[in-house]
Amino acid sequence: MSGLNPSAAAQDPIPVLGLAATPLVPESDAVLDELVFDAVSRALREAGVRKQEIGLSVTASLDIYDGRSISSGLTNAASGGYLAQSYRIEGDAGQAIVHAAQTIAAGDADLTLAVGVYNPEVSAPDRRAFLQQISNHGFEPHFDRPVGLSAETVFGLHAGYAVDSGALTEERLAELAAAEISRGAGRLRAARTAVTSADVAASAPVNGVLRELMLPAEATGAIAVVLGSLGRSRRALHPRAVITGWGQATSDTTAGGQWLTDPAAAARRAGQEAYRRAGLTEPGEQIGAAELTTSTPALLAPTVDALGLAKGDTVINPSGGVASCFPGVANGALRLFEAVEWLEENGGQAVSHSTDLLTGPVAETATVLVVEGV
Repeated sequence: MSGLNPSAAAQDPIPVLGLAATPLVPESDAVLDELVFDAVSRALREAGVRKQEIGLSVTASLDIYDGRSISSGLTNAASGGYLAQSYRIEGDAGQAIVHAAQTIAAGDADLTLAVGVYNPEVSAPDRRAFLQQISNHGFEPHFDRPVGLSAETVFGLHAGYAVDSGALTEERLAELAAAEISRGAGRLRAARTAVTSADVAASAPVNGVLRELMLPAEATGAIAVVLGSLGRSRRALHPRAVITGWGQATSDTTAGGQWLTDPAAAARRAGQEAYRRAGLTEPGEQIGAAELTTSTPALLAPTVDALGLAKGDTVINPSGGVASCFPGVANGALRLFEAVEWLEENGGQAVSHSTDLLTGPVAETATVLVVEGV
């Protein structure tokens, strides 16, 4: 594309007018609404848009992480939702972005905003145990919860299955994790420094063959995205990219077994819908880069394959992916942010993929966005 002239094959191109993030740090001392206001105000300023012009504001957060009932009541005004159309999604920010884009595509608004915020009310040293306790409550209550299933348990079972089947070795898992962490090291939003595969293998055991450095790099903060219709976007200060396709899908429950044998099934269905909307027929050849949410190295190959990117020259996780930085439910917005920044340097088309990690690959909701440079 050239300027704000998206590919003719795209069904509903939605320009990205503003992107902003607070510092993504292991632990923030800011209150939720302070984080949201910081990200939203800077994204609106970048887009040259006033709060009153926003037709819909969608926030991604979870009460149980935020430590408050109806926590969106605290963040609603900061997200531009006061005396305006707004709602909250208890899931990943990728879902909030899809909802915001759909609203514009339906003709219900010219400008929308999506923001994800993540800052659990538990200090960093105790956060992992807290998150896994919450994760366990997300599983089926009669059979799954009593045996202690959690996201980490499921990730460990899947990684062990991959090693036992001969698809991977423990050494290869460490190599893949070290490569992603080191690729992202030194970047503005990196939460980890460069490591070797030996460092990964020597990190604390988590579950089965998994080690601590094979899991996402936890960070906290808020990320905001301003979207606009094509007509309104031509008056924006500096459009950054265009979303040409989006898709969303949910995976099977524990009993189905799909999480073990086909853990990227939701990503596949979401990708197919996103590619259809974007008019892509050969994603492996047409996509220049992909920012993926591969929560362990064992999920990298299944996700790349599910999105049709195994054949071709697509750059996978140029930012280091979630192994470099994972801001909880704001992750979907970060993956889009990283994809847009890659496009601003290289042009072409990119994909961002995100999932909520509450229950790992069990009953996960995956979102896929196809983005073009401007």
